Amino acid sequence: MKIIKYKKISNNKYKIYFDNSSLVLYENVILKYNLLFKKEIDEDLLEKINKDNYKESIYDISIKYIDVRMRSKKELEKYLINKKYEKKDVDDTINKLLEKNILNDDLFCKSYIIDKFNLTNKGLDKIKNELINLGIDEKIIYKYLSLVDNNLILNKLNKIIDKQLKINSKFPINKIKNKIINSCINLGYKYEDIINVLENCKINSYSNIENDYNKLLNKYKNKYDCYKLQNIIKSKLYQKGYEIEEINEIINKNSRI
Repeated sequence: MKIIKYKKISNNKYKIYFDNSSLVLYENVILKYNLLFKKEIDEDLLEKINKDNYKESIYDISIKYIDVRMRSKKELEKYLINKKYEKKDVDDTINKLLEKNILNDDLFCKSYIIDKFNLTNKGLDKIKNELINLGIDEKIIYKYLSLVDNNLILNKLNKIIDKQLKINSKFPINKIKNKIINSCINLGYKYEDIINVLENCKINSYSNIENDYNKLLNKYKNKYDCYKLQNIIKSKLYQKGYEIEEINEIINKNSRI
């Protein structure tokens, strides 16, 4: 079969017309086999061309995937396997990208930490776990996490806690603290850092145990006897975030009235 026509269909792909068929090939494959106009191609050569074109397609889709954002080696491998490419071809592609330094877990890790720390509310523990899930070696992770200034972590945490103090001001102080501690731990901050920041914050609470007690009393007083009523009110106030000492104080105070 003889090449009779070329047609460019994208930046790196051409449609090649033969005298009895056509084929879409990557530019690198065309150059490798010197597929010039009127060149004759036999079945053996065509088989080699198709095999290399297939490999080039894996490389091309990998580059497009990496172009969206940097990827880890494990992340790209999973992506290509999900595309149903053969493991050997996937490994060959990844090795090629590693050799060209297009795929680099060290640089990926460094960039990931900078982006997540500066552009999200995530703490280092959460970022670390995400990197582990992305297949980054823990030695690489700790190398770059250790470079993050602890003062920057505390400043960031202080801003997060300050915002949450305003959002949760309707709750009792004890509940405000617990909600903030749990939220910040889930974000990946260390317990001792959270407590350190909280201890230096002024916590304003607009809740009122007297009002909450009276609401509960009016709601349940006609349903239960005195003993059960007190236990239910204690439980409800505790769920709202009041400390047991102030709950007992308000109940004792009202029981004497």
